[in-house]
Amino acid sequence: MVAAATHSLCESANAMVQGHATEERLFASAKEVAGSTAHLLVACRVKADPDSVAMKRLQAAGNAVKRATEVLVKAAQQAKQRDEDEDINVAVDSRKVGGIKQELQIQEEMLRKEREWIEAREKLAKFRKQRYKDTGHDSDSSSAF
Repeated sequence: MVAAATHSLCESANAMVQGHATEERLFASAKEVAGSTAHLLVACRVKADPDSVAMKRLQAAGNAVKRATEVLVKAAQQAKQRDEDEDINVAVDSRKVGGIKQELQIQEEMLRKEREWIEAREKLAKFRKQRYKDTGHDSDSSSAF
């Protein structure tokens, strides 16, 4: 799972820099890498001696994955930010009525996106809850969802 998540992260970073994907896709991929790595480390801790050299190396590798993921996300964000800084150009209508109309349109867009964000968050929560139930665990015993 870590390898697949890492592959997805690299693809997302490339696509975002090229303008074919969103920053949100990159963040989701980065979270998936972090989550998969954390699950792997927990599974290894359960079965391995926590003071063993192998476990210490595995923990160090997990930390390196986390740092590398953070660096990749930051680099992609900076590249995209440079592109956006060059592209952002807001023309403000100098007439009073035109300016009010323009502001209302921007507020409408913002509210629509906020609603979409809330709906997407609820959808993710439902997905995770269902996935957790499908694995045979009791969803009431987990605080992660």
